[in-house]
Amino acid sequence: MSARVPYGWTNTGGTAVEGRTGFVLCATCDAAAPGAAPLITWFHVHGQVEQEYSEEFVRLLVAWTEQVSVPPLDEHLLETEIELSRRGEL
Repeated sequence: MSARVPYGWTNTGGTAVEGRTGFVLCATCDAAAPGAAPLITWFHVHGQVEQEYSEEFVRLLVAWTEQVSVPPLDEHLLETEIELSRRGEL
């Protein structure tokens, strides 16, 4: 399963930059993550979302999305990649 969550930062000009990024729920990678483990277990038990379990699913989904975080922007890496792209090396 994947979810798109909002994120943003303030650029060097002081302007807010906002966007969304995707996160993937991985049964192997996220099995020990506190927000993800209950949702992974829910999928193992129920397989898919049915009306009778939708409230529980939503509660677990919200808990997971509240736990994910976007790492801070690495401006140095960004500038390096921009320069590599300009030179045709990326």
